[in-house]
Amino acid sequence: MKHSYLLLFAILATLGLNACDSGDSGSDAESAAATSAMPESTQKDEAMGAIDNAVEAMDEMADEAMDDASDSLDDAADALDNMMSK
Repeated sequence: MKHSYLLLFAILATLGLNACDSGDSGSDAESAAATSAMPESTQKDEAMGAIDNAVEAMDEMADEAMDDASDSLDDAADALDNMMSK
């Protein structure tokens, strides 16, 4: 759960800093020119790679969350058993 909050915070911070950026427009033009100079297949490959990485990270976070929830449930069941046996 902490990882998802950290990831969300990093994304929000990046978007916030990007919105506040007052850099010159020349660098934007240069990056746009560089992007348009790349072949379309390369752009698609990079986008698919980024999506695949994001999906893998989300899958790992979901697995960790499920493991944590399972552990918590087991601990709660043990605590309940202990209370009932006393």
